[in-house]
Amino acid sequence: MALAAITLAGCQEEIDLDLPATQPELVIEGYLTQRDYYFPNGDLDCFGTTVPLADIVLATQLVDAFINIDSIESEADYFPFNKVQLTLTGDYFANEIPQTVSNASVMLYEDGNVVETLIEDPNIPGTYRITHYPKIGSEYHLWIQALGNIYETERELYESVPPLIGLTANYGPNFIQDSCAYYVNIDTYEKPGAGDHYRWFFYLNNEYDKRPGFISITNDDNFDGFCLFGFDVYGDELELGDTLTAFQMNATEGYFNFLSSLQSQTAFVGGPFDSPPAPIRGNLNNLTTGKPAFGYFAAGGISANATAIPDTIPDVDCP
Repeated sequence: MALAAITLAGCQEEIDLDLPATQPELVIEGYLTQRDYYFPNGDLDCFGTTVPLADIVLATQLVDAFINIDSIESEADYFPFNKVQLTLTGDYFANEIPQTVSNASVMLYEDGNVVETLIEDPNIPGTYRITHYPKIGSEYHLWIQALGNIYETERELYESVPPLIGLTANYGPNFIQDSCAYYVNIDTYEKPGAGDHYRWFFYLNNEYDKRPGFISITNDDNFDGFCLFGFDVYGDELELGDTLTAFQMNATEGYFNFLSSLQSQTAFVGGPFDSPPAPIRGNLNNLTTGKPAFGYFAAGGISANATAIPDTIPDVDCP
């Protein structure tokens, strides 16, 4: 065994990778979204239980009165909606905050027509505000002049989203049934007709949960038109006294595929059989060079809800 250890130790060699510096390229993160809801034509039949349409509308109105989406940015540290953030790519081993891109010309198009020239936020360099109110069924894209190049995003179809009518804290066992904690379930429903996609954003105690494992997305392949009551899309246990705010956004297929690639190369990596990292294709193109740029400009209706975790553990049997 001693001889084997010496042999193995002798095989170790430190290798320095001298990667060439890369030409910086534009990266976009942008969201065009409003509270545009899909309501059914009548009462919902949820697995034999009827949910009156009037109750759904009332619940949505109460949530909207309680949560002012436009004011959350002053309380949270992220909140990317209705703005475009422009940054630059950096070298692979450069452990630096991405450089912002100021003084760009950014135009918003609706169905091929310019509807707004975005203004850069004087307090947040590289952030350009969207004030135009989108229309359901319209297509939106951006035209950008920056870094001496012309960029354009692909068109995004803006669609409504089912309201997030409930967000409930429940105390129970974890997935492997060896302990208990508080978990959060949502109450919503799915549009009839295949081809819908959704994303959820989460703010834990007013801070955006940006861990790659919490990129929560789904399509409607397995539950087209279903009611989704008591549906856990967060998946992590919460501490006593925590608050959680959830946003449910309609996503296009392109945005869903982008997030799937992003998640697979960030959250689900580290095993010996993982595929090597590859460029993640977004919807921004450099028209000057003819090459893809990076990031995504997404458009879709959004809904929000919030809940608070109790300060005590209920008196229930638990593993």
